[in-house]
Amino acid sequence: MTRVRMNRLEMWGFIVIFVALLLLLTTSGCGTLSALLNDLAPNTHVVLKNDADFDVSVVMYIYDQQEAPRDVITTLGERIEVTVPAGEMTNITRSCHEFQAVVIDDADLLVIGSAGPEANSDVLRDGSDFGCRDVITFTFDHSGAVVDFDVTADVEDR
Repeated sequence: MTRVRMNRLEMWGFIVIFVALLLLLTTSGCGTLSALLNDLAPNTHVVLKNDADFDVSVVMYIYDQQEAPRDVITTLGERIEVTVPAGEMTNITRSCHEFQAVVIDDADLLVIGSAGPEANSDVLRDGSDFGCRDVITFTFDHSGAVVDFDVTADVEDR
């Protein structure tokens, strides 16, 4: 009889905590829930921003070992291929554990079909170039003479 009473007390305690948590989240807004989830599983974010007048085809690698050389990253890392339309952005998010190094291995400015100038980036590494939860923005742009195509990296600390 005592054990049944304890189970009911435990159940009511769980219900009270659950309702209190729901009230807290609904009165605090979605930002609180997002922040709570980000603390439980922190992520690093990449933004591929195309400021060019043409689409850009991007091959990017993410690797879980920050000290690995570029060749290892581009051989063993996660390969991400995406085409970013002119004037658009693409977001990529991975856990901080997975995201220890990142490199734009090949970016092609698609001027005529698949023909156009190419660019790449240096390897960015967790700890020295960015940190967990940071936002890394790779911006693709060209000068008036379309042959001057480049990629720049910018890190926003979070």
